[in-house]
Amino acid sequence: MDLFLLGIDGLPRWMWQKFAASGVMPHSAQLLRSGTLVPMKSALPEVSSAAWASIVTGQNSGGHNVFGFTDLMDGSYSLGFTSSRTFRARPFWAEPESGPSLIMNVPQTYPAQPLNGMLVSGFVALDLKRAVYPAEQLPWLESIRYSVDADMSLVEKGKARFVEELRRVMTTRCEALHHHWGREAWQNVMFVFTGTDRLNHYLWEDYEDPTSPFHQTFLDYYHEVDRQLGRILERLDDRTQLAAVSDHGFARQRRSVNLNCLLAEGGFLKLKDSPRPAFSDMLSESSAFAMDPGRIYLHRQGRYPGGSVTPDAAEALMQAITTYLLSVKVEGEPVATEVIRGAGVYSGPYSHRAPDLIVMPAPDVALSGRLNLSALVEPTLINGRHTYEESTFFVRGTEHGVIPEDMHVEHVLQVLRPQQYGCLRRAA
Repeated sequence: MDLFLLGIDGLPRWMWQKFAASGVMPHSAQLLRSGTLVPMKSALPEVSSAAWASIVTGQNSGGHNVFGFTDLMDGSYSLGFTSSRTFRARPFWAEPESGPSLIMNVPQTYPAQPLNGMLVSGFVALDLKRAVYPAEQLPWLESIRYSVDADMSLVEKGKARFVEELRRVMTTRCEALHHHWGREAWQNVMFVFTGTDRLNHYLWEDYEDPTSPFHQTFLDYYHEVDRQLGRILERLDDRTQLAAVSDHGFARQRRSVNLNCLLAEGGFLKLKDSPRPAFSDMLSESSAFAMDPGRIYLHRQGRYPGGSVTPDAAEALMQAITTYLLSVKVEGEPVATEVIRGAGVYSGPYSHRAPDLIVMPAPDVALSGRLNLSALVEPTLINGRHTYEESTFFVRGTEHGVIPEDMHVEHVLQVLRPQQYGCLRRAA
């Protein structure tokens, strides 16, 4: 095997280091001593779909065409979910020189596309039958009750039941990994733990509070992730390049703020009266709208059927929105720390589809792009949020390309495969 790429969704670099040092993740402690661990920056905005797409293609959203979990179809107000068919750049396992690959649980790979090897899609996957390639591997996965994601509704039945579900899904996925690992001499394996992200979203408050009855539950789950990591390490020889990544960091969330509510209050967004608002309900005098998690698009002439913003008006409008969002407060606290111009962020043939502005949330704030304007601060059971800073990059040994001082998700393949993915090289 040439490459084993491990994903641990939502694991902050500082947390992995802390848990390894404290004994929560002893196998990780041994692993981290064998290589280099650095903080990595996520995609902009810090959404999993775009970040994983960058990790596996080596490009930012302007190159691979994934900007979020949903997007408007070109020239319309029709909302669509992004998927493997949205990709406009090849993942590393689809490159002509790539050998047989086993790819499991990688987000944004549904429906499963043909490849030299086997793929089981990660979230968002609606149907296991369409998440597996080749199809003849489906019956065995069904026989072990393989799940493409945890049943998120179980969080409403209590945190204990929810974590039990996360453990079940992880155990089954790891069983599938080890079963299929031995079937063929794979050149590449990529396997992603995603329960860590789910745990962080719903039990972050318990992690931060040592007196919580679920504080130890949080630590125990990471201990089990580490145990499964130990099983993987036992099967890998020293010749295999081993790397580990996460798609974003994590921090406390105390409020979810609806950006479209703020844009409406500022006079930038105007909708027709509707019991279930849709983007097609935007009036022509609307000048901007938001999509998850912090993407703002100008309602431009030519880009949208009823768009009214002319090229000459765009600059002043972006300045006005930026000033407004940086000054506004919700429940006495700021909403944003920075508003970034999309034109300066993205490169590649699909940069024209990018958001005009990206809003970076203030501490404790998550940003929503729902069009339901009934609640500025949205009720949610989620208490942990993604962060742009402090995702994880680790690589074992020294046989790799140069790790940039300012490491981003789109640099992963440049470090692991510098001959194929860029000019970054380890100095001789």
